Amino acid sequence: MIPLLLLLILACVPVHAGVTEIASGSMLGQRFKPDRFYLRTSRHGEWKLTYSEGRYRGKARGKLMMLRAAQGLFADEHTPPPGFNADHNTNELIAALDLYKEHGLLGISVSLQGAEAGYAKTSGDGSGSGASVGAEQKRPLVSAFLPDGSLKRDWMDRLERLLTAADKRNMVVCLIYFDPGQDQVFESDEAIITAAHNITDWLIAKDFRNVVIDVANEWDLNNGDDWEHGRFIPENIAGLVNEVRERFHDAAFTLPIGASTSGVMTYPASLAQWCDVVLIHGDGRSPQEKVALIQPLKETPRPVWMIEDDNGLKSTKENLSREEASLEAVFQATAGWGYMPWSQAEQYPFEYLPGPSSEFADEMPPQERDAAYFRAVLENIARLVLKKPPSTVAKKKKG
Repeated sequence: MIPLLLLLILACVPVHAGVTEIASGSMLGQRFKPDRFYLRTSRHGEWKLTYSEGRYRGKARGKLMMLRAAQGLFADEHTPPPGFNADHNTNELIAALDLYKEHGLLGISVSLQGAEAGYAKTSGDGSGSGASVGAEQKRPLVSAFLPDGSLKRDWMDRLERLLTAADKRNMVVCLIYFDPGQDQVFESDEAIITAAHNITDWLIAKDFRNVVIDVANEWDLNNGDDWEHGRFIPENIAGLVNEVRERFHDAAFTLPIGASTSGVMTYPASLAQWCDVVLIHGDGRSPQEKVALIQPLKETPRPVWMIEDDNGLKSTKENLSREEASLEAVFQATAGWGYMPWSQAEQYPFEYLPGPSSEFADEMPPQERDAAYFRAVLENIARLVLKKPPSTVAKKKKG
C-alpha cells in the first residue's frame, strides 16, 4: 500500500494525464510477441509494436532505440561545477528530444543518482567520484534521495518536466533508480527499500506510464569501491525488483521493470524470470562477443535491451567504426540499442545536441569532433530505423 503521508502530499499535486504507455509483449499476454516492445498512445487504445508507423522500416518493429543521458536530472550538492544550473541542464535535454525522435530514437535513459561526471577523479587524499557523506564533502553528492529514502522535491520537479515532455512526443524514459557511486548516501538498507517504494509510488500517483524502470545501474559490479551497505543491492537485487513490482498491486497500470548488468553481459535466469525486460550493457566488447553473449539471454522470453554500449571513449574514426558495427549487430540481435554519447552527455559540461555535420577528422579540436561524432551515430541509427533518414532528405533538397 502507498503510505498515507505520501498520499496526502501527492493529493495536493495535480496528477499528470499521460497518453503514452510502454509494455513488453511478455506483460501483455499470449497473442503478443514476448520479446518485443509495445506502445499505445491513448488510454484503453490498441497496443502496437513500436515503430509500426509507415515512416519506419519493418525490421525496427518491436525494438526500442534510445540514448543514454544519465545526467539529465543532475545536481551536485557538494562540489557543483561553477555556474551549473540543474533546471537549465534538464531543459537542454528536453529541447533535444525532437531531434532524437527525428533520427528514430524513441527513448532516453536518465538516472536518479547521476553517473560519473568526469570532474571528480580519485586523488591522493582519498576523495573520488563516489558520494561523500557526513562531515567530509570532498566528493559529489548527486542523488534524488535523502538519507532516509525520502524524495527531493527539486529532483522530482525536473523529472516530472522531463517525463511529461517525453510523453507528449510518445517517447519512453528508462529511469535508473540506484547507482553504485551514490548508494552510500542512504543511512541503512531499509532506507534503500524505502527509496524504491517512494519513487515507484510517485510514478504511480503521477500516472506516468511511459517509463521503463532500471532498479539498479550495473547491479552486478564486484569491485570493492562500488556498491556499499554490505553489497545489499547486488545481493538482494531480485528482492528489490519484487519490492518495486508489489507497489503496482493496486495500481491501474504497471511498468516494465528490470535491473541492468555491467559489460559482463551475464544475467542469472533466477533474476530474469522476475523482470519484464533484460537490461544489459555491452561496454568494451566486440560486436561478435556481444552477439554470442546475447544468445543465452534470449532463452527467457523477454526483450533483451542493451541500454548502454561503450565502444571507446574518444571520438575518433576508429571508434566510430566500432560504434557502427556494434549498432548493426545489436540491432539485429536484440530488442534495441542505447547510444552513450560519453564525451557530450555523460561528461561535464553536459551537451545533449550534436553538431550540424557528421563530417570530422581525428585532427579536429575535441569539442567539434565530439559534436560531429554524435551526429554521425544518430545518422546511423536513422538509417536503420527510418525509410527516409533526415540526412538523406537534406541531401536531396540540396541537389
